Amino acid sequence: MLLPALLALAQIATATPARPEEPRSGVSKDRPEPPTRLVSHAHLFALPGGAVGYVPASAPAHPPLLVLLHGAGHRQTEMVEHFEAEADMRGLVLLAPDSAGETWDAVESAKEPPSIDSPLANRLSHRFVSSRDEKRVDAAIANLASIVPIDRARTVLAGFSDGATFALAMGLSASEHFAAVIAWSPGIAIRDVSPARGRRVFVSHGRSDPILRFETTCRDIVPLLQSEGANVTFLPFDGGHDAPVWLKDTFLDAVFGRVPHAQPVRGTGEHEAGTEARPLPTQVEKCAGAKAEVPKLPGQ
Repeated sequence: MLLPALLALAQIATATPARPEEPRSGVSKDRPEPPTRLVSHAHLFALPGGAVGYVPASAPAHPPLLVLLHGAGHRQTEMVEHFEAEADMRGLVLLAPDSAGETWDAVESAKEPPSIDSPLANRLSHRFVSSRDEKRVDAAIANLASIVPIDRARTVLAGFSDGATFALAMGLSASEHFAAVIAWSPGIAIRDVSPARGRRVFVSHGRSDPILRFETTCRDIVPLLQSEGANVTFLPFDGGHDAPVWLKDTFLDAVFGRVPHAQPVRGTGEHEAGTEARPLPTQVEKCAGAKAEVPKLPGQ
C-alpha cells in the first residue's frame, strides 16, 4: 500500500492550487493563480500546473500509471472520475494533466494553422516536434513521481477526442518513453518528426461519431501511424463519440493485463474492471476507399 505516499499527497494538496470552477476563455500568460483549496475527493489531489492525480487504496508498492488527456473544453477531473472504477480494481494510479488553453496546443495549431495561404505553415502545423503542453504533461508526471513511486516501465499515455489526437502526437515521439498509447476517438492526423518505431498504439472510433469523423481516423490517422512504424491496434465500433465501458476494459486489459477473478457486481448493474473486455482484432480494418500509400497531410 502507499500510506506514506498518501500522507505526502495530503500535504501537497493543501499547498497546491487547483483549477478554478469558472469557464476558461483561452490561454492567458498573465492569469493569476487561483486560491489554494483541496480537490473535493478523498483520494483526489492537486499538482502544480493544474494536474489532478488519484491513488487508489489498491495501489501496490510500485503502481502502474495511466496518464489521461482531456478533450477540448473538458476538465481534467472528469477524466479521473471516468476511470476511478478501473483504477480501484487494477491498482492504477491516475494522472490527468491540463492543457494551457481550451485544448492541447498541437491540436489547436493543426485545427487553425498560422496561415491558410502558406503551404509551409500548414504543413508544419501538422508535424509534431515538441510543444509547451508536452512539457506540461512531462512536468506533471515528474511531479507525481516525486511523491508516488510509480513504475515508469508501465506508464501509459491515453486520451479522448482532442486528448487522443495529442496523445498520439506526443506518445509516438521518440523522446518519450511510454509503454503504450491509447487514443479513443482522435480527430486529426499529426505526423511525428521523430517517431518511436514499434511502440504499441491502441485506437478506437465510433462509426457514427457526429463530432469527429470516423473516416479521418480510418483513412488518415491509422495509416499514418502504421507508416511511422507503430504497432497499431484499431478497434472501430458501432457507436458515436464515446469510449464505452467494454472498450475501456479491452484496451486496459491489453496494456496492463487482465484483472484476475473480475466479476460483475451482483445486483448493482455496475461492473468490475475487465469483465466487459472483448477480443482485440487480429488485423487492422481497412477503410472503404482508403488508399494504400501514406496519406498526404494538408500543405503537402
